[in-house]
Amino acid sequence: PIEHLQPGSILLEQSYAVNPTNPYRLRMIRAEETSEGVIKLWNHKFKHPERFASAATDLSQRQKITNSDLISLENCHYQLVERIDGYYGDIEPGSCCMVRRDGKNTYLVSSFHLQGDKLSTLDRGYDPKTHERLWGSIAGKFQFIRTNSWEAKWS
Repeated sequence: PIEHLQPGSILLEQSYAVNPTNPYRLRMIRAEETSEGVIKLWNHKFKHPERFASAATDLSQRQKITNSDLISLENCHYQLVERIDGYYGDIEPGSCCMVRRDGKNTYLVSSFHLQGDKLSTLDRGYDPKTHERLWGSIAGKFQFIRTNSWEAKWS
């Protein structure tokens, strides 16, 4: 959690196990209930991600994050829906999240399922003209199990 920002703000840091101090993705996500059983996840990137590369595990770094450090990723917000077997998230309907990767513009197709301590995710990038998959998982969804918990102390 990033408790000094708006309630529901969390830090997302993704890195490879072989290089955990050099994240390839750093985001701030803010959850907001928009209707009964539907949550919007506002997606933000950092203007200078290198300044906060250790913030996920370093409280003093996290406390330095301000709203002015963030850029909203338009058309890249998620819609999260509660179902019997957990929460399902996808890029908001009608959005086209463009991601530049390896010098090419791609559109993102991203989804996840959160159930208890388990998370499965699938992110893939496609060519906007040919719809050919250019990056992302070939073997299917990534599966994660929570090993730690950081509870927020929002009032």
